[in-house]
Amino acid sequence: MKFKSLSILAGAIALSLTAIPFSANAKPVQQLAQAQQQPAIAPPPQIQLNKKQQDQVRVINAEVRKQIEAVLTPQQRERLKKSLQARQNPQQITQSLQLSQDQGRRLQQIVAGSQKRIFETVLTPQQQNQIKQYYQSQSRQNPSGGPR
Repeated sequence: MKFKSLSILAGAIALSLTAIPFSANAKPVQQLAQAQQQPAIAPPPQIQLNKKQQDQVRVINAEVRKQIEAVLTPQQRERLKKSLQARQNPQQITQSLQLSQDQGRRLQQIVAGSQKRIFETVLTPQQQNQIKQYYQSQSRQNPSGGPR
């Protein structure tokens, strides 16, 4: 179970770092209100990973966690640990870290690289096609790219 919690932890960190705009890229309140009024986008497909794939993702997530921790200051690592123990949501965690723009950029690169690595090395061609089709259908339904 320890590996499962690490995977969830790395996923939470990854989500928090990619889903939250940094203060330099923050949108005005009016844009955020408009975004909340738009219809919800269908969730991505649930990809079932076999045991070998799960193990590969665990290894990648452990590497990502080390890379992320290397970017953070000791104080930020401590805040991250406390936030995760308190089960804060990803947005609260990201805000509590008070990342610099450089840190935010570096963390986004780490997460994007790990996502690409998982996509290219762990997923089968069929699983990759499921994901590609999902994002193609979403881009057709929302050609403007939607709120970011």
